[in-house]
Amino acid sequence: MRTRPSTLLILACTLLLCSCKSLDRTVEISLTENYYTGSFVRPTTPDKVRVYVANEPLPLTTEVIGRFSATDPEARRNASLDVLLDTVKKEASRFGANGLFLTDHYKPHWLGSPQHVVYGYILLQPDTILKPGREHTLNTAIREYREQEEAKMQAEQEEMRRLFPPHRFSLNAGYSYVVYPTDAIVNDIERGLVSGLGFQASYSYKYVGVLYSGRFAKRNASLYELPSNGTSYRTASASHSVIPILTASGYHKKNKKIYTHYAMGMGYQWENIYLRAATAESSQCKLSSRRSVIYMAMEYEYRIQQHWGVAARGCVLWWGATRRDGEIDRSTNKSGEYGISLGINYYL
Repeated sequence: MRTRPSTLLILACTLLLCSCKSLDRTVEISLTENYYTGSFVRPTTPDKVRVYVANEPLPLTTEVIGRFSATDPEARRNASLDVLLDTVKKEASRFGANGLFLTDHYKPHWLGSPQHVVYGYILLQPDTILKPGREHTLNTAIREYREQEEAKMQAEQEEMRRLFPPHRFSLNAGYSYVVYPTDAIVNDIERGLVSGLGFQASYSYKYVGVLYSGRFAKRNASLYELPSNGTSYRTASASHSVIPILTASGYHKKNKKIYTHYAMGMGYQWENIYLRAATAESSQCKLSSRRSVIYMAMEYEYRIQQHWGVAARGCVLWWGATRRDGEIDRSTNKSGEYGISLGINYYL
């Protein structure tokens, strides 16, 4: 049997209407156990339901019969809070409620939910007259709860300030190694200086900082002879990098003396290679190069006390295109430096 296109269209519209209808049920209500097992009062009407906000006085005879949560079904409707509360009133009145107590309201925000979201209590008020000087215990409990939450948040902030003081000074040194790509055109002088001493010093304030990274390599065992003059040379290299960095830190939950630090940034490096004549100490020449670098590091620290800690760090500097004598040398532009080091951290 063949289905007509009009029949398929009717079925599709029916499914769409059903799905849209299901979106209208935006309210979730959970009744308290005492009310659920007790006598059921007659339903009220939405216009009889009064809305209270946090810290607003309530009649002393107010009874909490449940909790509710409500959300706009669709962000594109741009429904106001009043429209959403009307839906809550309609659902709450089915259970005999004549009051709503709003505890939380999350407004639409481009960084969060694009909808209104509200939470609160469903109330039954046999006596809706508020007597002067008398306040319901629900209001007092919520105020105490909020005060406890604020005190807890302040205590957590103080603890975080104690664990992570804003100023951090770091100094470390260790082994550094230069890796060249297999297809790079690198002369024997540079290949003989791949292993060296790396050292770093940094300062950071909260999440930003600046880092100085240096490297020194020397090779006395081998002498290189330049074809131009037939003189043998000892070689050494020194590089200096200045890098603005972004930092992040965390601590081990079971042992607050163990910390993990991360850093990354982009900066610039200057490198000099020195060739000193083996026979005449005063005779030397220098090869200079400059390049941009990307820096990444991970560090494990053991905090000795609040202001001092010892740390082990692993880092990498990726090289950009190297400039020599004002020209770009792309033969080694995928090289990098890798290092491991030990050091100390000071917090202030």
